[in-house]
Formats: sequence, structure tokens, C-alpha cells
Amino acid sequence: MYPFSSRLGVCNARKAPQVVAVEPWANDYTLLPDEKLEVIALGKSAVPWFVIVESDGATQIYCEDTDSFKVLQGERELECGHQRQG
Repeated sequence: MYPFSSRLGVCNARKAPQVVAVEPWANDYTLLPDEKLEVIALGKSAVPWFVIVESDGATQIYCEDTDSFKVLQGERELECGHQRQG
């Protein structure tokens, strides 16, 4: 059980796909234009927090003080590689 959590929403306002990487796990999720997702970081001993790094077509989310995480799109939990572009 995780007594602490933090949420971060990401929305792709670009006209092209956007890769969202969750670190340090290197899990990637691709958002199509106008799609959203939410990263929920879970902690056992502290409230998790985030560091965001933006680059062309990609967002890296570093989860700090985190024991685990999940990525949701609405009520659905996404798996690593979601909509990955070939």
C-alpha cells in the first residue's frame, strides 16, 4: 500500500504525436494530437514529485521519491509502448 501519491496530467496540443517517457523506468507512451494522460506516482515514505523535461516531440517525466507509478487515460491504465510509432 502506498500512503502518498501525486498526479500529473499531460495533454498533447501539438499537431503531431508526442512521446511521454516516465523515468527512471524508461516507459514510453505516445499521445496523438489532442489526447491526454495522467501519471500517478506512488510513494511509501514521502510525497512523490516530478521534474519535466520538454524537447521536440517528447516529454520526459522524472518521478522523484517514488516507489511505483501508473499511467491512466480516463479510467484505463496504459501499458508501456501505448500507440508507439513504428
